[in-house]
Amino acid sequence: MKNKKLVTLALATAFTVSAFTPAFANPVLISEAPAADTAIVSQEEQAMQFAKAFGTVQEVNEQDMYILVQTEQDEIQFNIDENTWLMDGQNGIPMALAELEGKEVVVSHSMAMTMSLPAQSYAYAVITKGDVMPNFAVIEAVAETEEGVRLTTENGSMWVTVAENAQVSPFRTRNIVSVQDLQPGAQVVLYYDVVAMSYPGQAATDRVILLQPADAIPAEDTVETPAANEMVHLREAVSGMGLDILWDAASQTVTLQKGAFTATVIIGDENYGINKMLVRDEQVPEIHGDRTYVPQSFVEALKDALN
Repeated sequence: MKNKKLVTLALATAFTVSAFTPAFANPVLISEAPAADTAIVSQEEQAMQFAKAFGTVQEVNEQDMYILVQTEQDEIQFNIDENTWLMDGQNGIPMALAELEGKEVVVSHSMAMTMSLPAQSYAYAVITKGDVMPNFAVIEAVAETEEGVRLTTENGSMWVTVAENAQVSPFRTRNIVSVQDLQPGAQVVLYYDVVAMSYPGQAATDRVILLQPADAIPAEDTVETPAANEMVHLREAVSGMGLDILWDAASQTVTLQKGAFTATVIIGDENYGINKMLVRDEQVPEIHGDRTYVPQSFVEALKDALN
């Protein structure tokens, strides 16, 4: 759906982002065929790709919602929002942003990163280190094996076998959960330190934290499309487009990136950048409760450009 209010102009500038290499680079075909009882998530539903960073939180900014993490190589700014999982990795309980300062953390973050000092990226999960390494993951496939339930994660590059007697705990709730709740699409934390040097990488775990069950994500066909002039939450509105989202607090700019495709949103500015073009809308993006809202007409323009 295209909106008549949109006017296309030349865009003079664009943001530069770079992708960090994931834990398993240059994927190859898996020689082993899936078992007959394997449940596989569709390509459209597969987990977001992300990289991992390890370091110590040097600074927490609660106003602009970010943390500065010192890794072995660099200091990186990880931008946080209400969708970022913040967790005490030892106890498996929620943490407040302020509690992260000075902690050793594992950050699962967007593959897109700004070419700035410090570099910036969006954090999907920030988990403090415990006795065993906590690994954020989104389940892509599930298969029954002799050793237990095998979970495929990290875009097919990781197999994690959950033992039959594994402890599966909920996050933020008192719901009773079990291995049966580990289904494609679920977001989890898997505890393991040792990974076999193979492709896919292989590990075993006896502890899982279920962050979000697969059925917590609404089916696409049950979501009504808002009116063109309705303001919608940006991250939710573009969640199915495969876009990485970066927030620059200094310029109040959101950058959306997918491969060579880039779009920009500046809070309070009627001009929206879409793939090196300028799109003007009467309604300007706004922030309410640390959430960015844009008109649905901009979301529709994004869909048209990506298609």
